[in-house]
Amino acid sequence: MLTDVGPVEIVVPRDKDGSFERKIVKKRQKRLTGVDEMVISPAAEGLTTGEVYGAG
Repeated sequence: MLTDVGPVEIVVPRDKDGSFERKIVKKRQKRLTGVDEMVISPAAEGLTTGEVYGAG
């Protein structure tokens, strides 16, 4: 996957029945823009790291 900050490897688990719907990275998508915004926006909203990771 090519991003604004360089290449990133994404490992996608197999979905035999095809029921999993991707939200951020679509099927066969090769470029992902806006990574900075996705990373920074939770902190900008005032969430702590624990809340971002689901611990809070």
